[in-house]
Amino acid sequence: MEIYQNSYTENEDRILWALHEIRHRLHEERRNKTIDEINREALKIYSDWQNERDNKITVTSKAEK
Repeated sequence: MEIYQNSYTENEDRILWALHEIRHRLHEERRNKTIDEINREALKIYSDWQNERDNKITVTSKAEK
């Protein structure tokens, strides 16, 4: 993976700078992980979110009855 060199400063574009910091943090967290490990973690996060969302929908539906 190429290293992206940002061509802007924080003062020039705060949104792009925030995205740069997020990408950097993700890179630091995932630097020593395999693609399979990253994908398993992402799938778990998505699955947990989906279950939480489905539980909220179920609770809301029951409350409306």
